[in-house]
Amino acid sequence: CENANPLGDTYGPVSYLAYLPGYAIFGWSGQWDSLRAVHLTSILFDLLAIVGLALVGRRFGGPRLGAALAFAWVVWPFTQYASNSNTNDAIMPALLIWGFLALTSPIGRGAAVALSGWTKFASLLLLPLWLGYPEARRGRSLAILGFALTTVLVFFVLFLEPSPWHAARVFYDRTIAYQIGRDSPFSLWDWRQYHAKGLPDLHLVQRVLQVLLVVGALALAWVPKRRSPLRMAALTAAVLVGFELVLTHWFYLYLPWFFPFVALALIAPLPGGDDEAPAPAAG
Repeated sequence: CENANPLGDTYGPVSYLAYLPGYAIFGWSGQWDSLRAVHLTSILFDLLAIVGLALVGRRFGGPRLGAALAFAWVVWPFTQYASNSNTNDAIMPALLIWGFLALTSPIGRGAAVALSGWTKFASLLLLPLWLGYPEARRGRSLAILGFALTTVLVFFVLFLEPSPWHAARVFYDRTIAYQIGRDSPFSLWDWRQYHAKGLPDLHLVQRVLQVLLVVGALALAWVPKRRSPLRMAALTAAVLVGFELVLTHWFYLYLPWFFPFVALALIAPLPGGDDEAPAPAAG
């Protein structure tokens, strides 16, 4: 379902479910033609990211900030690369943006992490951080409930199989296990296998950094104890950037994953810079 990435890739079920509206409207000829359903999906989630950023900015800083954040997404070259390539790389950040808009809702946060995580697995690392807001231990049970219920709904197709456990194992083998063990020339971690002169085998360093990333992401379930919108945006960006830094199969189309939260942390006057004030109530 992409016009880019000739090596192929694997995604979570939401990536495929996201194309169903376009498929229902335009269908598919069974050939590599203009793929109108794919174009519609790419445009749709690009627009959802823009509108979501505008609403987040309006909530936390007023109309001017909303316009600035929407404009930042539109003019950043790498969001346009993803849109022009008709990839699915705007789906995950769009879902996270709308989850950030529902920051004060524990169920909304959990559902957003589930939807984005089962689109691109990187978002699953955000679950410990997004469980608690505005305090680490507050709203955790409801956030877990939102994540669990959304996950069950997303994986409904497994329950149509004669053996759901076997279907789940096949899903794991062909997605997560494949991603962990795959080869790729698109990052320095795997260059050694292509006989690049003078480069050491960096796989051990990569594994150490991956373990540190997971440990750090898990630690965010407890620290910081107080979570302002600024801290949530900054730490979300940091986790996603960290994931991409240790990823073997990396591509510039992945840069939009973290961009909204970098923009929120760096240019938006979010609450929490000085007084750690919580976000305003929704609506």
